[in-house]
Amino acid sequence: MDKFQKKTIQTARFNYTYYVSAPSPNRPTLLLLHGFPDDAHLWNGIAAKLGQYHLIVPDLIGYAGTSKPTDPAAYSHAEQTSDLIEILDAEGVGQVISVGHDWGSQLAQRLYNYHPERMSGLIVLNVGYAPPSTAPVDLAALNAATEKLFGYPLFAYQEFFVSAEAAGILDADPGRLYDGIHGAGRDWMRELFCVPGNMRKWMATPAASWSVAPRPYATPAARAAFVDRFRTGGFAAPLCWYRAISENVQSEAAKSVPEANYVVRVPTLFVICEQDAVCRREGSDRAKEAGLLPDIEEKTIDSGHWCPYEKPEEVGALMLAFLEKRFSS
Repeated sequence: MDKFQKKTIQTARFNYTYYVSAPSPNRPTLLLLHGFPDDAHLWNGIAAKLGQYHLIVPDLIGYAGTSKPTDPAAYSHAEQTSDLIEILDAEGVGQVISVGHDWGSQLAQRLYNYHPERMSGLIVLNVGYAPPSTAPVDLAALNAATEKLFGYPLFAYQEFFVSAEAAGILDADPGRLYDGIHGAGRDWMRELFCVPGNMRKWMATPAASWSVAPRPYATPAARAAFVDRFRTGGFAAPLCWYRAISENVQSEAAKSVPEANYVVRVPTLFVICEQDAVCRREGSDRAKEAGLLPDIEEKTIDSGHWCPYEKPEEVGALMLAFLEKRFSS
């Protein structure tokens, strides 16, 4: 974000930091939304490919210079999307193409569900589109169901992330978390994230006893920056993104979404990463079968979960091709 203008805004709820590039005549605006445990700088490599577009890149709540509430209710998609609309209004932007990765992907989807009139397109990385659900969430039952379906519990790691002890354990050693989530090996993510108890076990086990090689992008400098950021901000707020699901904040918020808004009536791109054990290629299948994605393109790349870091050139090229084909004037 070095070449972007950094701004702050006090929305009706919280203070946000965000970054903007220069407006581009006759080009759409892209709103880039990061996930856990990142910030706006996740998009550095991809933004470099999209220099001809107007980009707005916020630090979402819980991260960097933005407010860090520790009440999961503050993370309601209804409220967060209203915050994003305030940012767009402050920038004088009517419609955007909403782009997200990880939890940011889900938020990008919900921006459409709550405010379809403000979106002209949707791009989701890793996390496929699923409409809002009003059903209460039972994490244990969800893991049992995914184990039966896929052969392993996709969300086993979330049992630790939503626990009362998680923030303190992660705060004590942010570097250990960084080493784990950015570990190399095609099956490493499944071992760490999808084996019950392994995320907590990783945090409690000395590196000398259990280690993994880093992916090439996970440099010592990147690790140091991550550690510094969480030494200051801590994990209690970011973990609320998970708690808002398990404590049914989002299922309650979903009750205010009209069913007509479940259908995504704008061009949509879904980028699938082959080495992502949690966010699988089937992510949008039910929505497609239900007719909720009438205009979707799907592209697959050989990457782990953090594709904006690992494959920025490839992801950026896919995005650029989609934008030029669907939104060129």
